[in-house]
Amino acid sequence: MNIVGNGIFAFDRQYPLYNFFYPSSGRSVDSAQLEHLFISANSVAKKRALYFHIPFCDTICSFCPFTRGLVKDRSVIDSYVSALLTELSAKANKYPIGSVPINAIFFGGGTPSLLSPDHIRTIGKAIREYFDLSDIEEFSFEIEVKSLTKDKIDAMKEIGVSHPRFGLQSFSKRWRDLFTLTATLEQISSAIELLKHNFNTVSFDLLYGMSGQDEAELLKDLTAACDTGCSNIDIYPIDNVMTQTSLHKSLLDLQCEPTSAVRKFTMNLLVDEYMRSRGYAPHNGHGYRKTDVYNRDKVIYEGYTFQYHEHVYGYHDYDLLGFGVNAISSLFGMTIQNPTSRSRYIEAYTRTREIVVKVRTHPEVLDYARPLILRLPYHGFADKARIAFNKIPGVLLERIEQLVGIGLIRDESTHYRITKAGWYNYVNMMYFLMTQTERQCLDNIVATQLETPDRFISTREIVYGDEYFT
Repeated sequence: MNIVGNGIFAFDRQYPLYNFFYPSSGRSVDSAQLEHLFISANSVAKKRALYFHIPFCDTICSFCPFTRGLVKDRSVIDSYVSALLTELSAKANKYPIGSVPINAIFFGGGTPSLLSPDHIRTIGKAIREYFDLSDIEEFSFEIEVKSLTKDKIDAMKEIGVSHPRFGLQSFSKRWRDLFTLTATLEQISSAIELLKHNFNTVSFDLLYGMSGQDEAELLKDLTAACDTGCSNIDIYPIDNVMTQTSLHKSLLDLQCEPTSAVRKFTMNLLVDEYMRSRGYAPHNGHGYRKTDVYNRDKVIYEGYTFQYHEHVYGYHDYDLLGFGVNAISSLFGMTIQNPTSRSRYIEAYTRTREIVVKVRTHPEVLDYARPLILRLPYHGFADKARIAFNKIPGVLLERIEQLVGIGLIRDESTHYRITKAGWYNYVNMMYFLMTQTERQCLDNIVATQLETPDRFISTREIVYGDEYFT
């Protein structure tokens, strides 16, 4: 990737991963070192987020890259919840995981709403047993509208859920069929009204930029989305590197023309301008918040933040602890990964009660660099008082100055802030600011995905094209 400085097209290509964990690099170490590593991480962390992975679905969406599987026998959910509770107690009894105040909780999947009300209450009770939730700001819970009931909403509210979320993706029958989304628009509408009646914040996802989608279809989706009146709408460009091969095959069979990088970029401009015109203000790289007090000309709305992502793409002293199959913990100086196999995870915690994790340590400089590499591009600004400049390598500060020079970042007395042009290039800026080792890790993920048979990606989907810049 090269800087070309061509106005809003500041780079010669669009990096094809839009969401990723950082850091990806590190050195594997024996899990026997975990207690010492936790003590060290806890000495830095001011706030902690908790993630709980619920890997069950009643249908498999063709765009989804996450760890999940169909539920053929609901007894497996009972076994999984038992394993999850055992993991919680085993780690809490062995490691000092509860000594940092919890700021945010996220139940993701899969489909957490496939849990029964009793499951939800039981997990919530265990969380409160092991963690200090007195200062919690946000409790997110992903649902699928077909499995949402009033009893489950009551259980969610009892354990403190404040931010229910669901994947709507599109109102179009064509795209819902291609995505293998089985909820009807009537079910979606009913679920939205039920959620809005019970929660102040309700969020859903939309996708755009699919091969064969045009701007008229996108505008129709945006209009319907805003008409729901939901407080939050997250709008993502589809990530064809990570989507399932079944979707690639379907689009190829339909002879859908791949959406070029330039066209997807201009679709993002349409998304941003339309959402602002409807009273939705951007608060991070893809999230919009409904507000009546926002100046449309400002790059971002600072009156709201998605707290969980403050721990994924935030300052070095906000960390993340994950539970469940394939869950990742990102803490100062280390990352921890749980077993990637659901059966292996259940076996480890229900039969042997053994803590099975992979631990990697990484240089502390990678954490100290987080505010500049992640938070600044993704959330739109970084407070200089929270950046340990004496720990930041000179090459990173030089790259920041390069981005200031081409108009993507403003260097203010107390903050760095991105410009509107920077906002449209936030993923590329994150990649550009990373170390070469971190870039190579992401490049390897992309290369591995593209080696998969039947995954079709054209150069025009990534490179803006020589003809554009001549």
